[in-house]
Amino acid sequence: MVHTSEQIITIHGAWHGQTNEPGRVFKGKIVRSDLPGLRKGTNAEVTFGHSAGRTHDAAEHGTYTLIAGSKTLPLMSFICRSVGTTGQHRTNDTQEADWQAVPLG
Repeated sequence: MVHTSEQIITIHGAWHGQTNEPGRVFKGKIVRSDLPGLRKGTNAEVTFGHSAGRTHDAAEHGTYTLIAGSKTLPLMSFICRSVGTTGQHRTNDTQEADWQAVPLG
């Protein structure tokens, strides 16, 4: 089921730091936003916070947070949309690409 009320923010950028580093951060610029107050060209960062221990509930594994302008938003999802054509698979998230952020709520 697709929710048409989702507000999508597209950010062009890349992850900085090693996958297992606590200070790893995604840095980029907003190239498209359905969210009022977040305009094209705004610098953006996304961080991932996670629990230090084992968890049983998928919601407890971690959360992405978008920081852009004066806004800090928890995200429902943050996925790369620059995969390319059918048959290509992109695994290097330290290369610049378009990523889609969907805020909670």
